[in-house]
Amino acid sequence: MQMPKTLMAAALAIAFPAAFAQTAAPSVELYGIVDVGLERVDVGTSNTRLQSGLSAGSRWGLRGRENLGGGYTAIFTLESRFEADTGSLNNNGGTYFCGGTATSPVCPGVAAIGLSGDTAAAVGAVLNAVQADVLRQFTNVNSANALFDRQAFAGLITPFGAVLLGRQYTPGFEVLNKFNSFGDATAGQMGQEFSTLTIRANNAVQYRAELQGVTLSLMYGFGGTEINRGERSTDPTRADDFYGATLQYATKTFSVGIGYNQNYVQTRRDESKAVRGMETLNIGGTMTLGGARLFAQYMTRKNDNPVVTPIDLQQIIVAAGGSSALIQAQLAPIVARANRVDLDGMRGFVGPTDTTVYHLGLTYRLGNGNLVAAYNNAKDTARSNWATEDAKVNHFALGYFHGLSRRTMLHATYAMAQNSGQSRMALGAAGYAGGWTTGFGQDATAIQAGIRHTF
Repeated sequence: MQMPKTLMAAALAIAFPAAFAQTAAPSVELYGIVDVGLERVDVGTSNTRLQSGLSAGSRWGLRGRENLGGGYTAIFTLESRFEADTGSLNNNGGTYFCGGTATSPVCPGVAAIGLSGDTAAAVGAVLNAVQADVLRQFTNVNSANALFDRQAFAGLITPFGAVLLGRQYTPGFEVLNKFNSFGDATAGQMGQEFSTLTIRANNAVQYRAELQGVTLSLMYGFGGTEINRGERSTDPTRADDFYGATLQYATKTFSVGIGYNQNYVQTRRDESKAVRGMETLNIGGTMTLGGARLFAQYMTRKNDNPVVTPIDLQQIIVAAGGSSALIQAQLAPIVARANRVDLDGMRGFVGPTDTTVYHLGLTYRLGNGNLVAAYNNAKDTARSNWATEDAKVNHFALGYFHGLSRRTMLHATYAMAQNSGQSRMALGAAGYAGGWTTGFGQDATAIQAGIRHTF
């Protein structure tokens, strides 16, 4: 049995096989995945729960194609997220343990800056509550409740390559998924908080060409964020634009690839111009040896200009006099133009990031399924008023994906994140963010088991 295809791989298999444009008959196809299971997470306190999207985000979609002749084919994809545990369109399944109480959270590292006495105490109390609320907004999946949150594009395949227009997966995310052993599945995936990047680009144009094992993809996105899906910034120009590229080469036994993503942002401290936001670089490779496949990947991610910073939060609170309504009124337009990449994911607060990640992985055919193993090492050296030392994590995972049939599988994964320094990364899965542990240096574990049905 082959390792379960990621959504990206499945979409590309339908869109770009070499003979597709020559032979495909007109069609519209309904497809989807229902993935649900149980997990037990420990982040300093334990929680057992039912979750949708353990090995793959649950979704349904429509995709169509029409042969136009002469090597030209029109295609489209519309794909909608849903949560099999609740039936909702969005997910905020992360574990957000800041300590303290629900009404007075105490997030590690969050304190009033440059203030003293009663003023510092008053601002500090509100600051923790605001910080916890911002974390929830930044890590909410499909906070805009968009019907076709996962993908929505149309395009034309030509003898000279394909052009796709709409909401699409980014080149960097494609490389992240292809060159790590778990892909985007379960708590074993490389794409936890330490390697977060822009997954999908809104209002995007992609040129893609595939020839004799070589894949080239160039993408430009004209803006729009995860929270305000359709909004595009026009003042300043390019304030939320995105671009990315990937170049890959693959044979039956060997593959390599490089992916690059970058977005522009409009920060609170200088709203008059667009500046470089998150920049990620992924380099990976695979090699097949009999029933085993080896994976390796190197990733860097750097963001010196988060949309909102620790100082920004404090200034908003002081200017609002601690009024909850005024704080939310000032925060709303700022957070609306932010993305999850503006989050210091390893530490669990807003601020800059400067992370290096290494991945080693293995898949091995065993019976009717695949045994999968992964080791990830990440270090973030960014500094801010809250990020006062490095954040480090060693992430281990072991899983098994067992095929009951061509369309149905059982899966189970155990993963551990050994946090040190200021790292407090918790573990998520394919369809939701993990969140954070109760404190810096607190280890996290996840045991996940579920069923996945593809139609």
